[in-house]
Amino acid sequence: MSRERKSNMQYRQLAKTDIQVSRIGFGAQRFENPQDRDACVETVLYAYNNGINFFDTAMLYCADQSEFILGEAILEMKKQALPFHISSKCYHGDAANFREKLETSLRRLNVDQIDFFTNLWGVKSYGDWLECQRFGAVDQILRAREEGLIKHVSITTHMPSEDLKKVLSEYNFDINIVGYNVLNAPWRTEGMQASHNMGVGNIAMNPLGTGIIPQYEHVFKAICIKEHQSIVDGAIHYMLSSPYVDSVLVGLRNKSDVKDAIDSLESFVPYTEEERKLVHKRLQESIAKLDYDTRHQIAMDICQKMYINREEVAALMDVYVLSIWRN
Repeated sequence: MSRERKSNMQYRQLAKTDIQVSRIGFGAQRFENPQDRDACVETVLYAYNNGINFFDTAMLYCADQSEFILGEAILEMKKQALPFHISSKCYHGDAANFREKLETSLRRLNVDQIDFFTNLWGVKSYGDWLECQRFGAVDQILRAREEGLIKHVSITTHMPSEDLKKVLSEYNFDINIVGYNVLNAPWRTEGMQASHNMGVGNIAMNPLGTGIIPQYEHVFKAICIKEHQSIVDGAIHYMLSSPYVDSVLVGLRNKSDVKDAIDSLESFVPYTEEERKLVHKRLQESIAKLDYDTRHQIAMDICQKMYINREEVAALMDVYVLSIWRN
């Protein structure tokens, strides 16, 4: 296997850590066929050998196969001199379950230390954060870091800006892995800015709205403001243009997805502030052309994603907030 990386990947210092993180990260929650272990491992190694060095996984991803897949790839990646960085998560906030799940992840991933591991997974509100405090979740992460099982303390958030700022005022994490994309940016950018200004690294996940943006390409194609941009390009370029985003974490199913994401980076020219505003203007205009029932249907589809803030979706699609729900 070649030790030379084949793409012109870009890297950024991840806040106060010693990590140079690739601007495109590998979200390991969407493998095309998780039961085909060899093909999935090949996809991970293809990404690694083309410059991607940040890989995010979790228990339960891909019918609980994702950590095993990444663990097999890591055995090969260890044979090379090129660095890589791993993030994983579990849902458990109590001490006994947290420790068990962390040790399980370490075994599955074939590592002695995980760069970022958190039980602060999917924190969607300040109320969720209070529950994390009640069960001592942060204390457990800190204890594991002291033992050398975790390198950095991270949180995975889907909070509006005001809630995120409250949380950051109470604990200064190393890394914030945040649900952030062109659809929810108006409600989350101030929180991202606050995180960045505090020296917390920002990994932006869900750049394609977990598939919603390309699913409704006829509506969201409006975010593409430059010639020859695909819908994937438009979504990723918007994210990469944010001064507060260190890396964009893309859910990658196969080698074709990896190539598309890397190609998007290689065609990237940072947006000006005026261009970022134009993206939102065009998006609003595109949505405004839809009749109410269509806007409502799209809002309902978006809200089937468990991390979604319903109030943000209602405001984006201009529909009655109490009329949309999650099945």
